[in-house]
Amino acid sequence: MRLVCLVFTIWVTIVFFNPLPLFSQDTDNGLTDLNLDFKIEELEKKPYSINADIETTETIRFLDQDALLFKQKYLNKKNEDVTWQTDLDLIVEAQYQQGSIKLYGRFNGLFYYNDDESFESQRKAEEAYVSFQPSFSLAIDAGKKVHKWGKGYAFSPSAFFARPKDLDDPDATLEGYYSVSADYIKSMEGIVRTVAVTPIFMPVTRDLNHEIGSKDELIWGGKVYVLAYDTDVDLMFSISDNLTNRVGFDFSKNLTPSFEVHGDAAWVKDYRQYIIDAAGNVSEQEDTVFNLLLGIRYLSSQDTTYIFEYYRNGQGYTDWEYEQYLTLIENGFDQYINTSSQTLISKSKTYAAHYNQQAAMKNYLYLKISQKDPFDILYFVPAITFIYNMDDKSASITPQLTYTPVTNFTIDLKTGFLLGESKTEYGEKINTAKVVLSMRYYF
Repeated sequence: MRLVCLVFTIWVTIVFFNPLPLFSQDTDNGLTDLNLDFKIEELEKKPYSINADIETTETIRFLDQDALLFKQKYLNKKNEDVTWQTDLDLIVEAQYQQGSIKLYGRFNGLFYYNDDESFESQRKAEEAYVSFQPSFSLAIDAGKKVHKWGKGYAFSPSAFFARPKDLDDPDATLEGYYSVSADYIKSMEGIVRTVAVTPIFMPVTRDLNHEIGSKDELIWGGKVYVLAYDTDVDLMFSISDNLTNRVGFDFSKNLTPSFEVHGDAAWVKDYRQYIIDAAGNVSEQEDTVFNLLLGIRYLSSQDTTYIFEYYRNGQGYTDWEYEQYLTLIENGFDQYINTSSQTLISKSKTYAAHYNQQAAMKNYLYLKISQKDPFDILYFVPAITFIYNMDDKSASITPQLTYTPVTNFTIDLKTGFLLGESKTEYGEKINTAKVVLSMRYYF
């Protein structure tokens, strides 16, 4: 079944997206026969637009049955070394504007098949909001929207009202939160060229934004943007009754047309962290923590792009704290094998959301290198990404090939390899490696 899905996907791609000639090059009926003397009517801008893309993806994961996170998830119930997943993803983006009112929506439908869940489907609105724009300088938005705060590429510690990015694909679209926000922009002459103010209000209930908190409340905050000395600077804050209050800033500046520096910083007040030891005992500590991101983006004369970032995660765990969690999983697995008891392994799963998240520890380095059109191959972009955990010396390496053979159609091949000793973050992941082949068509 898996092989059939893969072969069918490749066959469809070859048949339907094979490049066709745009016109016949008949020398007897050349361009001299074309009548170019016609009047171009003025085009009226349509009030609506609809765009969509469909993507099919085949993912092959090579499992590490000795990894502690594998044992935590599967215990003794899975013997495969390789798993497959087939995804069919449809994204529809629509916009309608009439006067000062704009409606915008981005909708995602996913159908997938894998070894664990068989055939499944998911549907969601990633964004759906109405925008009122009474003037050029003011806009008020209400609904589900992504608020892209922060200047980081892979990490965004100051994105207080957004979901975390996927480190495997930082450019992927995110799902928004329900909110009411406004943007007021003022341009001027002098050292300060632009000032923008963005207040935001985000309700949390059982039905709205319940991923953020468990109690009904109103989270509110704001951002002030300033363009001065050719430098972008944002100051932002977030305040609520039940969640941690946050203050942050970011900046971005082009030192040269091809060299940019950027950074994010955030203070999280009274952050509560749960720490579990190898015996399953849980302690709780509360403190104000500091998150920091510093990065550069450089484009060389050979069209090579370098993105480098250092991330200090004040909300992360130390290498000793993380090792204690992994030892708990090891002890829990031994307990299950010897006595069939799942007491310790269940305790580890209770706090898995804290420890198994991306960038769960303190210090990380991120480097992405991409090359445009190497060897004069047009629309071909190879890249490689490194993520290095500075605390436990583990890492991930992700080579990638992206090719656009025809307009609006992209083929992407990505492989990922995890490196690390035992009791390290990347050394104990479920996968040792994976291969992802995706084909995307835009229309």
